[in-house]
Amino acid sequence: MNRKILSGLIVFFILLFPFKVGAVEFSISNVKIDAYLQKNGDVNVQETHTYQFKGKFNGITREIYPKKGAEITSFLAKERGKTLKVEKEDELYKIHRKGKKETVEITLEYVIKNSLEKHEDITEFYWPFFDQRNETDYGNMRITIYPPNNPEDVIAFGYEQAFDKQSVKANGVVEYSMGNVPSGENGDIRVAYPSILFSELAPTSSKAMKDSLIQEKESLEQKAEAFKENKQRFTSTSKLLIPFFLLLFVTLLGWEHLTKKRKYSLIKEKLHQEYMLVPIEKISMPATIYYTLGVDAIHVPAALLDLVRKGAVEQRSEDEFRRLHSNVQHEHERILLKWLFDELGENGYFNIANLETFIKVEKNLSAYHKRLTEWKAAIKKEIKEAGLREKKSIYRGIFGFLAFGLLSLLISAIHYEVIPMFLIAFILFLVASYIAFFYRPLSSKGFYIKEEWMQFTNRMNEIKGSDWQKVSDETRMRVIVFGANSKFAGMKKTQQWEKELQNIDSSYMSYSYFTIPILYGGFSQADKKFTDYSSSSSGSSFTGSGGGGVGGGGGGSGAF
Repeated sequence: MNRKILSGLIVFFILLFPFKVGAVEFSISNVKIDAYLQKNGDVNVQETHTYQFKGKFNGITREIYPKKGAEITSFLAKERGKTLKVEKEDELYKIHRKGKKETVEITLEYVIKNSLEKHEDITEFYWPFFDQRNETDYGNMRITIYPPNNPEDVIAFGYEQAFDKQSVKANGVVEYSMGNVPSGENGDIRVAYPSILFSELAPTSSKAMKDSLIQEKESLEQKAEAFKENKQRFTSTSKLLIPFFLLLFVTLLGWEHLTKKRKYSLIKEKLHQEYMLVPIEKISMPATIYYTLGVDAIHVPAALLDLVRKGAVEQRSEDEFRRLHSNVQHEHERILLKWLFDELGENGYFNIANLETFIKVEKNLSAYHKRLTEWKAAIKKEIKEAGLREKKSIYRGIFGFLAFGLLSLLISAIHYEVIPMFLIAFILFLVASYIAFFYRPLSSKGFYIKEEWMQFTNRMNEIKGSDWQKVSDETRMRVIVFGANSKFAGMKKTQQWEKELQNIDSSYMSYSYFTIPILYGGFSQADKKFTDYSSSSSGSSFTGSGGGGVGGGGGGSGAF
């Protein structure tokens, strides 16, 4: 990914999720680097850095990673001619200079040895004064290379941040006007002079390199020109593609919205015409609760009472149950029976005290959660197999194809740094990818079930005792099971429908005021104990990146 866009994304996420950094606040407003090439191959370097500090500081830092085979010696730091204390830690130089809210100008002096490569015809200085390890922006950077004499033949160019920034001055001096250099960037410079100027330097190669170096420079320029032309074409094309994709997305999404709206409207009309006091059971009651009210609504007590309704379990008292048989229809019902009556209970009996005893042992909490998760997964499986959502294979396939095309545009936008196309393509790519992978709208059956139960909950207070008398005991028990889930029961248990139901079914009094609270209290306590048990933090690690300059060299600047 292009570093400018990547840096922008990193800044965006840092703004979203800020974290604490070092206490020293500063900026480097000006950098001047003068490199004097010597006849013996040494390079005497003088760097002047202008720092602007916003608070207290103890000094500045300079990292210098010499490229392979080279060496940094005789490092000094000065301010207005006064030598400053320097502390060296590997390739990091710490220059001590305390102060507060100041603008300071520090001059660094050092010698680079073994950095020049002397060929038969030319000698080149190929060097990274900074690389991607640099963590600070440089403002107004200028790098100047001085030859040991006055040559007429000079080859000079640069890479990445240094590309096309060079100018050859009088007497063979080469100046790189870098301007502002962002952190995390490379910018190698490459300057070559006739080898005759370096009479005291032993040759490193017997080959002639001038033509090869000229070809390298021309190749870079040709690539840059081709990049510029391709960028112009892509920019022009993107101006047509952006409105095309936007129009296409609006059309596809709008058509789908109108189609769903019409289909759901017909279903609501059908429900109105086929009015029933209590919806018919089309999927199991645990699945109905899970599907209608959400994953947080379904709990074990409602499913246990549903097994009582179906005759697989007998309620012996307010908090004790006995399994009558295991010949049940759904997998989640078999899991629940085995869990409650074999693993928590014993001899075919389950009491809430069994659960309380089980969770007292800390190592049992993971086993409790594992069974609970397995049970909910089986309910989810029933819902998935019930055909409550449409596959929409063709519609999703269209968006999958669009996502693939947008990915190509996204990569091109990053490569050519076309920010408007990048942002729009990125958003559309996310939308298309989401639809292609996850879009499964409610089927007619799915919407019918959800809507009829939601309508039922909305009219609960309007149902009178005389209406309840018209439905079977089994139907009333289904209503009790539906109302036993925590979300719905918490909303409705004091409402008028309870009073009306109690008038015609005295057994509900026991469920409402004793059994349901006892069951929910026990399982809620188990859930809370597991949450407390599993809440622990984990550490993380960070690995730094390698050098990005020529020969592994480079460096950067900072403060402390």
